[in-house]
Amino acid sequence: MGLIVNGLDDLESLERKIDTSAQRAIESLLKSHEQGVQFLERIKFERIGWHPLEDRRLNLIEQVNQTFTYLTSFRALRILFEHFPDTAFRLHLGTEPGPDIESVEPGLLAAEVFAAVSITNNNKLNKDIIRVLHYDVQHRYVFFSVPGFEPGRQPQLETTDGVQLWAMEYHASANRPSRERHNH
Repeated sequence: MGLIVNGLDDLESLERKIDTSAQRAIESLLKSHEQGVQFLERIKFERIGWHPLEDRRLNLIEQVNQTFTYLTSFRALRILFEHFPDTAFRLHLGTEPGPDIESVEPGLLAAEVFAAVSITNNNKLNKDIIRVLHYDVQHRYVFFSVPGFEPGRQPQLETTDGVQLWAMEYHASANRPSRERHNH
C-alpha cells in the first residue's frame, strides 16, 4: 500500500515522529542498569527501542537501522520534490513490496534507498541498481547515506544508463527544519 507523501509538510511531520521515537529509546536506555555484555544483549534482543513512525516497540538495533533508512528516504524526497514539484510520492518502508520510493503517477519514477557504513556493504548499491532497473518508469534513482560521500549526485559511480545515483547527508540534523520553528 505505501505511505503517500504530498509535500514538505508531510515530511516534517514524519521527521518529528522519528525524533519522538528516538527520544523514547534514549529514555529506555537511561533507565537501564545493565553493564557490559548484558547491556549489549538488551540492545540487540530486547524491545527497548521504538519503531521510527509507529507506536510500537522494537529492538534498538532495528530502530537505528530503520531510522537512518527512513531519514535517507526523506532527504531523497526533498530532492525529488525539487525536481518534480507537483508530484506526490509513495514510500514503501520496511519489508513492504515495491520500490522504496515511487511516484503516485504510474510510470514516472522509482527509487531505491539505503543507509550503510560503506558503499560496498552487502553489495547493496549494485543490488539496488539492478532492482530499480526492473521498474517500468521514466526516471530511476538510487539514494544512499554513506560516510565519505559529498551529498549530491554521484556521476562517477553511474555505470548503468538511466539510473541516477545520489548521496545524501548521513548526519541526523542535515536538511532538517529547526526545532524552534515548530515551537512557536
